[in-house]
Amino acid sequence: MPMPIITRYLLKEHAAPFFFSLMLIIFIFVLNLLFQMLGKIAGKGLDLNTILEFFFLNLAWIVAMAVPMAVLVAVLMSFGRFSADNEITALKASGVSLFRLIRPLMIWAAILCGLLILFNNEVLPYFNHRSRLLRADIRRKRPTLIMEQGIFLFDIPKTVLYARKVEPMTSTMEDVVIYDESEDKVQTTITAKRGELKFSNEQETFLFTLWDGEIHRENIGENTYQKTIFERALFRIDAPDMILQRSESEYRSDRELSVGEMRQKVKELAVHPEKNQRLIDSYLVEIHKKYSIPVACLIFVLLGVPLGIRAHRGGIGVSGGLSVFFFLLYWVFLIGGEDLADRDYVHPAVAMWAPNVVMGILGIYLTLRSIKETTFFQWDKLRGCFRERHRPRRTKISVKGH
Repeated sequence: MPMPIITRYLLKEHAAPFFFSLMLIIFIFVLNLLFQMLGKIAGKGLDLNTILEFFFLNLAWIVAMAVPMAVLVAVLMSFGRFSADNEITALKASGVSLFRLIRPLMIWAAILCGLLILFNNEVLPYFNHRSRLLRADIRRKRPTLIMEQGIFLFDIPKTVLYARKVEPMTSTMEDVVIYDESEDKVQTTITAKRGELKFSNEQETFLFTLWDGEIHRENIGENTYQKTIFERALFRIDAPDMILQRSESEYRSDRELSVGEMRQKVKELAVHPEKNQRLIDSYLVEIHKKYSIPVACLIFVLLGVPLGIRAHRGGIGVSGGLSVFFFLLYWVFLIGGEDLADRDYVHPAVAMWAPNVVMGILGIYLTLRSIKETTFFQWDKLRGCFRERHRPRRTKISVKGH
């Protein structure tokens, strides 16, 4: 059976704003993540593949958050344009109810909801797990060694480097000084007229080739001093964690488990509920969150249609502003409920579903008001009251005859 014309038109007008806003929201989240992590990954010497992998792994939770918000923006934009072009009025005059206009978008939102539930249960836990391990590996990695002329370098453990002149392109140095503090009670100072620095990834070792230098060793405990002159010498300095070591771990937090795995954890912890209640609540919060956030796609359709009609404009500015406001309101409810549930003040189900219930009631109320063709605020009555209050009073002057 072919799709009705109105349904095709509504979905077509909704698709472009949805994908545009989805890409824009993802870009904003990634940009925010970039600024947050810039100080933690800068100077680590990470290759491009590792950096791209890091942001790719973090795309999972960004997509889970961006899809419901994109639904709200798209509905606001499309129905705002319909209202501004009087298409809503024309459709109502043709006998098309608002419920008929909402139905295709609710079906589309239900499909997105199902896909997002599957994504949150199968894909998101794995990506969260890999992302946590990569963050830990990056945090352990030492910064890349960067020699600057005339500046003491303390990046290598128990070793201080200095060079009067450095050629970054060739890694050659002049007037090199190395202070070696690797041995207790022994102070070793190495000086050389020329030097070359290389790093061995296999051995995690810095290789210093020095020419025309001296080695000064002073044993404080034995009160002895030794001086060695050399023409050419090779020194190895161990530098662990200078390259990124990828680790594995079987441990998974609540955000790295599927619903089935978390329910199994809850069943195991329920043996001693008084001892493990907070941990049980944290698992239950994540279980309900994997469903409540996708269901927000449906809620935001109910909320976005009447708001879009009242906005009278389909621009990204108005739609984006309204969607950010209501999504932040939704997120404040969600985070606050999660905190209360983790502290065992409210049941996890109530905490995670309360934002959907509140937003859903508001959306139904606004939708019913739109169907009755009444405005949210009675502007005419307000203007009438304002005029009555500020209308100048007329005084009657009577003239009595004598």
